[in-house]
Amino acid sequence: MKEFRRRRIGRPPLTGPEAESNPLSDLSYEERRALFLQTAAALFDRKGYASTSVGDITTELGLTKGVFYYYWKNKQEIVQEIHDRGLQAINKRLDEVIANETCPAARLEAAIRNHVEAVLEAKSIIVVLLGDFPFSAETLEGRRAYTQRFQELVEEGIACGVIRDLDAQITTYAILGLCNSVARWYSPEGRLSSEQIRDLFASFAADGWRVDGCCDGSGPAAGKGGRAQ
Repeated sequence: MKEFRRRRIGRPPLTGPEAESNPLSDLSYEERRALFLQTAAALFDRKGYASTSVGDITTELGLTKGVFYYYWKNKQEIVQEIHDRGLQAINKRLDEVIANETCPAARLEAAIRNHVEAVLEAKSIIVVLLGDFPFSAETLEGRRAYTQRFQELVEEGIACGVIRDLDAQITTYAILGLCNSVARWYSPEGRLSSEQIRDLFASFAADGWRVDGCCDGSGPAAGKGGRAQ
């Protein structure tokens, strides 16, 4: 995946009168950039893309609009970087699952848990990646590629007999749609912890795809058709 785009046309003043109230002055370049991204993503999540202006983003941070343009040319450019970072985060988690899990059923369940964790940990960024936003061809291709990687886990499980013989593409859409729905209502102040929500969704999704009686992820259960006797 590409390195994040960097607009190197300057930086906010760190000395002098303009720096006195600059909340970015004590942060590194990457920390300043991440703060902008997190703030923009939260506003896009709350207000929508069309209703959020560059001024809204900088006002939220207590800055002038000019500071924004040290980092990005326009609003679309910051959205693109949010998309890039969201795709990087979910793909990194999936890479770790594929590297560490060998049993098809356990691998899919771990992939679901990791996807839900990504949504819970970076809710606004994932909402911007998956929601109704202007997408570049690069982002659309990245989303399709991630979905295809997930679908391959489903297909692997079906071939091994540990996942029900359902349409792999529709099953993948159903699993990811369920996981992504967490972003619409999750609040850190809610009644359940993020770990409880993650485990609940992983268990609920597994009930939909796992072959009856297959509980340990090692293969089909005993008996004909993979059913316990």
